[in-house]
Amino acid sequence: MDSRINAHVHNILNITDVEKQFIDAIKENAGYFQASDGIDLGAGSGRFSVIIHKYVKHLYSVDVSNEAIMAMHRNLDKFRNVKIIKASRNGLPFEDSSVDVVFAANSFHDVPIGYEQEIKRVLNVGGRFIDLDWKKEETEFGPPVKIRFSEKEVIEKMKKQNFGLIKKQDIVTHYLLIFSKS
Repeated sequence: MDSRINAHVHNILNITDVEKQFIDAIKENAGYFQASDGIDLGAGSGRFSVIIHKYVKHLYSVDVSNEAIMAMHRNLDKFRNVKIIKASRNGLPFEDSSVDVVFAANSFHDVPIGYEQEIKRVLNVGGRFIDLDWKKEETEFGPPVKIRFSEKEVIEKMKKQNFGLIKKQDIVTHYLLIFSKS
């Protein structure tokens, strides 16, 4: 990556110690991200799209918020393989079985109930769902504990959709879960 893009990435990320651990976890698990087509679900400002775009041929950074879409344009327009997409809370604007990986960072607790069916719908067989999210415990910051999902709750939701758990990793205030669609 050239130095201008590295500086751009650093400015977007404004990395904290915990976020550095997220980045390290993503790099450590890079093989699970490698794909032709991937989705960064609930991408927000594009903080994680900046990291994962290099592991996929085409990355679709998706959010429902107009503010997030504007922030993504500021942060991601430099990356040729990233397409920014405004989604609806009613579903993802993708064909059935059209992507290889769906990544959700700090956003799965915000998606509507039953959205795991949408994830299943858009993923190819053997595709991966990667969830990096808040543990269901009190922390100094983050969403209210009552709206967070525990690891066990996410695992149960995904098992009901015929996903197998490939890997589970603890990251300070968060967990990383990697699933494969059967």
